[in-house]
Amino acid sequence: MKPSVPYFRRYRDYDYTRGASLFITIVTEPRAALFGRVVNAAVEYTPLGAVVAESLQSMPARIPEVTLFGWVVMPDHLHCNVHLQAGLEKPLEVLGSFFSRFKSYTTRLAWQHGRNGTLWQQGYHDRLCSTRTFIDAVERYIRYNPLKYELRHNHPECLRIHEPLESPRLDAETFWRGIGNVRLLEPERKLLGLRVSRRLESPADIAHVVARCRDAAAAGYAVVSGFISPGEKAVRDALLATPGTCLLHILPDAMPHAYLPETRYLEALRESRVLILAKGNEDIPFTRAQCEALNGDVVDIANSGAGLAVYWTTQGAQRQSPALKTPLPQP
Repeated sequence: MKPSVPYFRRYRDYDYTRGASLFITIVTEPRAALFGRVVNAAVEYTPLGAVVAESLQSMPARIPEVTLFGWVVMPDHLHCNVHLQAGLEKPLEVLGSFFSRFKSYTTRLAWQHGRNGTLWQQGYHDRLCSTRTFIDAVERYIRYNPLKYELRHNHPECLRIHEPLESPRLDAETFWRGIGNVRLLEPERKLLGLRVSRRLESPADIAHVVARCRDAAAAGYAVVSGFISPGEKAVRDALLATPGTCLLHILPDAMPHAYLPETRYLEALRESRVLILAKGNEDIPFTRAQCEALNGDVVDIANSGAGLAVYWTTQGAQRQSPALKTPLPQP
């Protein structure tokens, strides 16, 4: 007979005695903006917001079994990434005590600042960070949360969905949506369509592709791609981190009306150097055929007007024809 495994109420398939990394959200009651305002992608704290931030940072000294990593206090909520120590007899009780003590203490501080009644909504929302990729995404989310808040509340035009999106560079028979700088589709804009083979795995080879794309961006090209393969993602991340460079991201599926861009794109959206595109109204399973269709869109859009499309393989860069959509020898 197998020994019983301790399960807990939050994620029943996870044994918290192993330790855990968690993404936590706590919201004010009733979603009151008490802690400050967001200006230029940074939170300017009220006196109450400042003491709440200080209190959150002091909590690990009170309960050392919980380590605080990234955190941000927003006008009406806070996010934090915490690590729950392994080997605890009652780990979720320790986690609950950490946040209940924080909420009780900050509520008393709020009373001293003239706030009557309840400061926080009941409980807290938590997500178990089970992979390194998830943890990295949480760190980005926390870092860019003030910018996201500013765009949604102060500059909603940056997140507005343009539909139907029309341009000489887009197939007129297709329903397109887009978020970002639609002027990147102007016919005179130089576009570099990018496809990088998944077989291109060497870090040195990928670094070479990134360097060449950076050179193209410096020469005025905006890179258009589905950014699916590891090499394409490396180019995307490098361009997003390089001021003044532009890119167009074609999504592999539809863009719903409630769509919000990935956190990594927010800064570039504010700077008007990115356009996110999607076609159609229905999500279709992303198959190999869908991938090939997306790559065909990349070729067509890049080659229309001023531009060209290239396919990087282990043999180097090959130019792609808009008619054949197959690799051709580079002239």
